[in-house]
Amino acid sequence: MLTGAPADIPAGGACAFQLPDDLSAASHARSLVAATMRQLDFTPNPIEDARLAVSELATNALTHASSRTRPELWIWARTRPTPRLVVSVFDAHRDAWPIVRGADLLDEHGKGLSIVEALATDTGTHLTRSRLTASPGKSVWFALRLPTSWPTTSRIIDPITAADWLTAALRSRGVPTTRRGDDSGISVLTAGTVNIWVEPKAFSWHNGQGYTREPLTDLQETAERIVSHHETHTLATPN
Repeated sequence: MLTGAPADIPAGGACAFQLPDDLSAASHARSLVAATMRQLDFTPNPIEDARLAVSELATNALTHASSRTRPELWIWARTRPTPRLVVSVFDAHRDAWPIVRGADLLDEHGKGLSIVEALATDTGTHLTRSRLTASPGKSVWFALRLPTSWPTTSRIIDPITAADWLTAALRSRGVPTTRRGDDSGISVLTAGTVNIWVEPKAFSWHNGQGYTREPLTDLQETAERIVSHHETHTLATPN
């Protein structure tokens, strides 16, 4: 379930916006993050933190923008390992990865990424695919604590619906996905080399190192992890 409606985020949705491929990208990203977080009942301080952090990421992504694939801004929520709002900026350039050089404040790139790390509770980068065009690229993201008013008890997703949403999300991003059911009523998705079990309350899969479980409301986090795993495996596998 991918929309531009912040109201869908607590129920497992996400906002995805295409950013301009010019110097206005950072301004647009700041405005979109602030508007989304206001509708999710964030207070002014974390909104300002997010505006500053996303400005740095959008500016960096603009450096790697192309006429073929513009940068994108993604926003979703996850509840595990701790409740967070995830703000991600996508670009199509996989040959340049951010490096934090906190010791040298005269290094503009390092300084910007150090600011992001200082403002956020979590940060990271990974291979992924565009949510709007399925183009290959990378994500640079940060996360902030969810507000105390965040709904928890009302966010119940039917496992059949969750399986439908996850299947559609993966296919739309170029990950070949098939779906079948077993005798217990559990859906099993095969996405590339990964089998995902859609149980009554959680997604579970083996990532090659161990089993991972995510609640059904963490649909977007699950989709992002599966896409990243698929892209990493594909890149590492010789043609």
